[in-house]
Amino acid sequence: MKVIILAGGQATRLPVSAKNIPKPLIKIRGQTILEHRLEWLKKHGLEDIRFSLGYLNEKMIKYLKGRYEYIVESEPLGTGGAVKLASQDLTKDFMVMNGDELADIDLTKFIQFHKEHSFANSIVGRHHPDIRGWGFIKNQGIEVHRYQEKLNIKRSGLINTGVYIFSPKTFKSIKAKKFSTEYDISPKLAEQRQYAVFIHQGRWLGINTEEDVKVANQLWSPQKGN
Repeated sequence: MKVIILAGGQATRLPVSAKNIPKPLIKIRGQTILEHRLEWLKKHGLEDIRFSLGYLNEKMIKYLKGRYEYIVESEPLGTGGAVKLASQDLTKDFMVMNGDELADIDLTKFIQFHKEHSFANSIVGRHHPDIRGWGFIKNQGIEVHRYQEKLNIKRSGLINTGVYIFSPKTFKSIKAKKFSTEYDISPKLAEQRQYAVFIHQGRWLGINTEEDVKVANQLWSPQKGN
């Protein structure tokens, strides 16, 4: 399965750790977030990878050293626009993930889950004690009934881990050039009952702030995470 890694955003809340570098190149325990991701993907036999690049793309291209495919946004397109651009030639279901998070999600089981059910699209969710700042998933069994991004309500719930499997039709039907997966795609898929949620019960860390980097360096390790 083709994997698209979104690695083009600006790290506006990481002025120290991501100074003059793309966020995926921040080091956690001496290893870049990107390498943590690549080792994890390799473990599950996923090496057909395409990067969606934007901000400081030349540094990412230099780091990749021709190992993987990449596509560069000529202007910021939002997460949805980036996926649409990077997937425009694909005819089979593909995986999408953010390039700035750490996880030990069983991707092999996730792919099998997606294939075994009739939903066109799937998302990985994880229970979190505080949904503020994350995408909230309201589900009934495996079916997603509602998706809302960054609710300002302190409560526990199922959140978006930034890992998906999409049908190519999901993005080919959209005429807009710039849009968001989180605000424009996921809520509609939930309303249309075209979204299944695979619940991850293991480790996951979103890296958005300097505090997140500090926590990741305290808690994460390649041995546990991959």
